[in-house]
Amino acid sequence: MHRDVLLACWPYGIAVLACVVSLRVLASLSGPRLRVVQLAQLHRDQAGAVQSLSFVLTLPLFIMILLFIVQLSQLTICRVVMEYAAFAAARSAIVWIPANLGPGDEQENRIGRLQYRGAVAGEDGNTYSEYEVEPQGPKYRKIHFAAAMACLPICPSRDAGEPRHHPGNNAADTLIRLYHAYAPGAATNTRIPARIRHKLAYALNNTHVRILIRHKDEEPELVEHAQAPYLEEFTPNEIGWQDQIVVTVEHDFALLPGPGRLLARPASSGSASSGLAGTDSVAERIRRIGYVVVYPVAATVRLGNEGDKPVLPYLQRTYGGAPLESPYD
Repeated sequence: MHRDVLLACWPYGIAVLACVVSLRVLASLSGPRLRVVQLAQLHRDQAGAVQSLSFVLTLPLFIMILLFIVQLSQLTICRVVMEYAAFAAARSAIVWIPANLGPGDEQENRIGRLQYRGAVAGEDGNTYSEYEVEPQGPKYRKIHFAAAMACLPICPSRDAGEPRHHPGNNAADTLIRLYHAYAPGAATNTRIPARIRHKLAYALNNTHVRILIRHKDEEPELVEHAQAPYLEEFTPNEIGWQDQIVVTVEHDFALLPGPGRLLARPASSGSASSGLAGTDSVAERIRRIGYVVVYPVAATVRLGNEGDKPVLPYLQRTYGGAPLESPYD
């Protein structure tokens, strides 16, 4: 996980370094000189001052680059949080999928509905059948909630106009009590509950989870197996106990109002006169949700299912007409 974080963050680090170098160049071009004595007497100066033209011309560009550094720093933090959110969701998946939620609900190793996507080659040399879990059901909601809670620190605390009808919003009161328990001094701050509710609503509505199941082709297919006398022992949405669970978490990260709107403007797509070619891939991904400018950031984690039940718990073998139960029984 640490290696994935470093690989995901190094482009932002290079961009921040380039911005710092640009600031140093602009500062040199504006011709400032540090005069400590005059700076200490500035508060008593009543004669006024005349700004140099170079300073006036470079100040807007200087501020813009400074805002970009702040925005890139926030994107770096977002990448780190997203790697953790993907791990938290995958960890939740391998714990909740083997769980039994009771009769009539999703039982052990069963989750929602599976859609077959095709065959994929694994890194271990095996061939897997890949299935996608439909975003519904109690187990999926628990996995999604784990991802949203991990993304909570990077969500805006202002009201972004997000709907409050999400079932996970019921956890807001619990989060507020936990916050006051850890920070008793903030109990008198009446703005804290509203900020927590805003962050939770944004996280729940702008965090998306995609779950893929990779099932070994050498094992029985994920279909209905009419295996008498255990006709109800296996269902098509019951994954194998050693199958791979690939969880991708995507979050619509809220950008700063100034840099976000500037980044959302597409650069020149190229023309014969300008000599430029290509499209602005960054601006294409940035979009508006209400009055918030967002940039989607995603991370993927793959873990093995922790279930202890094979795909077919019972194997029917006939020796002299007598069926033998599987050792997995």
